[in-house]
Amino acid sequence: MKKNKIIIISAVILIFISIASYFIIKSKAKKTSYEFYIVKPMTIQKYIATTGTANPINTINVGAQVSGIFSKLYVWYNSRVKKGQLLAEIDPAPFIQKVEQDKANLASERANVLKQKALLAYDKLTYIRDEKLWKENLIAHATEQNAYSVYLQDVAQLKYLNGIVNAGKAALAQDETNLSYTKIYSPVNGIIINVSVVVGQTVASTFQTPSLFTVGEDITKMEIDTTTNEADLAGIKKGDKTSFTVYAYPDKTIWGYVHNVRINPTTVSGVVSYNVTIFFKNEKGLILPGMTAIAKIYVSEKKGVIGAPNSALRFIPQNENKDVLSSLSKKLKAGEGVVWILKNKKPEPVIVKLGINNDEYTEVISKDIKTGTEIITGLKSTNQPAASPGKKMFF
Repeated sequence: MKKNKIIIISAVILIFISIASYFIIKSKAKKTSYEFYIVKPMTIQKYIATTGTANPINTINVGAQVSGIFSKLYVWYNSRVKKGQLLAEIDPAPFIQKVEQDKANLASERANVLKQKALLAYDKLTYIRDEKLWKENLIAHATEQNAYSVYLQDVAQLKYLNGIVNAGKAALAQDETNLSYTKIYSPVNGIIINVSVVVGQTVASTFQTPSLFTVGEDITKMEIDTTTNEADLAGIKKGDKTSFTVYAYPDKTIWGYVHNVRINPTTVSGVVSYNVTIFFKNEKGLILPGMTAIAKIYVSEKKGVIGAPNSALRFIPQNENKDVLSSLSKKLKAGEGVVWILKNKKPEPVIVKLGINNDEYTEVISKDIKTGTEIITGLKSTNQPAASPGKKMFF
């Protein structure tokens, strides 16, 4: 009998412990804990995010001014070149033949001039002699006039032949220039970015100059061509500090400054944008032409302000009374927002005036928010998501 009583009491105790454990665990599961940010003075930099392409400040396309077959190529991709360095050669044989032919023609034309000068000298003497004899009535006037006509014809013919010689000189000079064009030189110091020709290839420059090489001038100094919409343009000015990263080096931040804001607009689907160029130094040569840059243009900065994470301004307690939220919305003015602090273990809203901001932090101004204040940024619970997905409560 006694043994049965002990068994019954033990069972009751076990049931009591089980029920108590259930409610304790349930109570803990429902208990909500929060993630906090301790407010402190900070420097907030307002920036405009944009993307662009890195390029040398000056990119020169080197072409061929004459047509022909490429016989020699002295550089390739990434070759560093000096101004005046020989890059390639077009087969000069046809051009040499043309120059030699011009020289032969010019020699023949000069010989004709010498022959005509001799004839002119002889016919001039004949005219002078006949003029003297006519004056002495020793020959007919017609004979004297004929000698004078021959003399004038010789003068005209000499001028004509001199003209042919000058034309021959011009042709020779042109063909010598074309011969010099068979050697293609670099116009600047730089690096070969692109090569569009191989040995044996024929190029034709009849209608336009073909681009054979692209030379980037001094890639230790480069720029980023970015596109910025007109809404952000007002805050950007020449000299603004910038930073950017590239996909090749995502953990490396490279600094530069706004070099130019070009006033020529681009309109795509009704959206107006402007080109903003960012200058930066590339002394180690890590940034290659064509790399995509994810850039920030810093347009303003405030130091020593009280800043809050933007997640704190988006936070709204779950199951919060709708009347409370509605009342908050009505109280908010333009340029104000709401952060929540824990008071008596319950979230309590604080209306704050908003100042400078960027993608991470916003300046908050309120007598209730000061250095050391803990503001709620989200939920931290096994049964709840890490942060509330509510809207950012400011206007």
